[in-house]
Amino acid sequence: MELLRREGPVTVYRIAKEFGLTYGKAQWHVGKLQRRGFVYTVRVGSKRCVALSGADVLQKVTVKDVLEELMRAISTHVEPEMTVQEALERLEAKAPSLAEALRLIAQLR
Repeated sequence: MELLRREGPVTVYRIAKEFGLTYGKAQWHVGKLQRRGFVYTVRVGSKRCVALSGADVLQKVTVKDVLEELMRAISTHVEPEMTVQEALERLEAKAPSLAEALRLIAQLR
């Protein structure tokens, strides 16, 4: 907890390294803290970050991280060659929140 207070959100890997734990053991400890409401985790790109509850994780997340994660999530449901309309129709049924995100981004053009 002190590491998170001092440095803000950090990866589970960083916690493991800092305390000489295996990655699995660090995940176990993070899970216990999360179930008790002390921390929460958020995916940043391909990494899982841990933050104190109430901490502003957006100070460490880049736009690139968010867009890569959005692309990964959308790609599980649609093909890149689809038109935006085709993708929206498929996403509406399978992942409405992703459909909304894609709609908003497409309207920015």
